[in-house]
Amino acid sequence: MDGDQVLRLVAEREAAARAEWLRLEQEAAQITALIEGCRREVERLAITREVLSGLVTAPEDPVPAASDANPVGDFAGRLLRVLAEVGRPMRCREVVAVLGEDPSVARHGERVRHRLKKLAAAGLARELEPGLFTLADDSGSPSG
Repeated sequence: MDGDQVLRLVAEREAAARAEWLRLEQEAAQITALIEGCRREVERLAITREVLSGLVTAPEDPVPAASDANPVGDFAGRLLRVLAEVGRPMRCREVVAVLGEDPSVARHGERVRHRLKKLAAAGLARELEPGLFTLADDSGSPSG
């Protein structure tokens, strides 16, 4: 085998190795996308299960009627205290962080959002725009 044949053989092997490398990188990117899709689906299903379990089983904090003088359970009470202490409209993610939970975990934010919406329906909080909550005016009486 002369020098030219050796170089040609090495070049062919290099081209084959490069093609395999690129194929594997594309496969890895596809797998990464599939993993991310599965992660999002698991997170979405966990949120759905948590919300539905609150509807199927006895709720942790029953939603009081707007005229109910003894309003809420512990978790909802904590949310109202956070809104009162901060004294300004807050996003759900901010409330989650103040509660000491991880705002990047969707189910934490969804739980807080769900409860704040119940408090707003009961007239104890107000949703100024989607996901932005504040304490209702006049210490809990409904406001428009």
